[in-house]
Amino acid sequence: MRVLVVTHNYPRFPGDRAGAFVARLATLVAERGSEVHVVAPHAPGASEEQRDGDVQVRRFRYAPEALERIGYTGVLHRRAFTSPLTMAGLLPYFAAFRRAIAREVDRFQPALVHAHWWMPAGWLTPRRLPYIVTCHGSDVRLLEHAALRRLARPVLSQAAAVTTVSRFLAQDIRAALPDVAMRTMVTPMPVDVAHFASGRTAQRVHPPRILYAGNLVPSKGVDVLVEAFHQLRQRGVACELRILGGGPVAPSLHALARRLGVFDQIQWMPFVPQTGMPAEYGASTITVLPSRGQAEGLGLTLVEALLAGCAVVGTPAGGIPEVVVHEETGLLARGGDARDLARQIERLLTDAALRNRLTREGCERCTATFAPDVAAARVLALYEDVVASTPLG
Repeated sequence: MRVLVVTHNYPRFPGDRAGAFVARLATLVAERGSEVHVVAPHAPGASEEQRDGDVQVRRFRYAPEALERIGYTGVLHRRAFTSPLTMAGLLPYFAAFRRAIAREVDRFQPALVHAHWWMPAGWLTPRRLPYIVTCHGSDVRLLEHAALRRLARPVLSQAAAVTTVSRFLAQDIRAALPDVAMRTMVTPMPVDVAHFASGRTAQRVHPPRILYAGNLVPSKGVDVLVEAFHQLRQRGVACELRILGGGPVAPSLHALARRLGVFDQIQWMPFVPQTGMPAEYGASTITVLPSRGQAEGLGLTLVEALLAGCAVVGTPAGGIPEVVVHEETGLLARGGDARDLARQIERLLTDAALRNRLTREGCERCTATFAPDVAAARVLALYEDVVASTPLG
């Protein structure tokens, strides 16, 4: 079977986290006998054409290299559709993306197209071929705007199937677009279980480390984590905090930490490549994802942490409770409540039996749900169903 994957996010270099789950799924499908090609945007320093294992990747150019800053930055789903000026700047990008897809369809003649994110990949995919759209979270939030729901409706209603990575996101899609409810299903993305399991051999640091890894944006609630860390230090709880990542709220987080007197007690670190994350989780005692609101599609860092043998604390935001079942696979703190977050972290820091039980159960459940063989089998079965139900000619 020939499968064309269309995405605005695909790893630009070894260890890149951008679209890593998309690449992992494409590789798994190719390893099981399908021929897989990928169309993605070019980025500074990336190859225009490369062979990624069994997967052929072609990256389209849309501007001089120094100006190719649209893909991989989050601009599409954060602010592109709230500013007419920004939207106008995207028109050359959209036009180049559409042409690249059309060229690859003509050259490759795929049996189906798998578009990741309905905007822009699904929106730009030609309707003459059977196609599947996978929504990952940020694109689901776009459906909260009436104008964008109108834009999304034909994309999702004409898709052979609409998949998403969590029950939470599937419910949101069904609520926003009831006419696509029957074709919406959950297909969790594969996680490299063996890769993250290698973190279990890492030496835990002392004092116990609390880890946050991700973008520094308001919805992640990292300010609440900084306040919770301050409270833990005030109570004399032995711990350290390591923040891996970057983003627009970094300056305000630094200011908050200075105001609370804990700036120098926090390890502020840049993003770490995927290759280094098992060791980061393994050296940490607890990984925390204190998201607020509904912007968290699943909370993949929590899955990775559990696979690496690290206990987790989350909030009831978005799809996080599908990974962190309170008192079963981890602990949940009230969103935006630094005092409760500090309390849940302290429970895990001071109760080794609880920490070990929750981590063990969480690891087992994540392995059963996200193991590559399991995830690939689900998607391949869907591909076969779609192709088998497509009329010939």
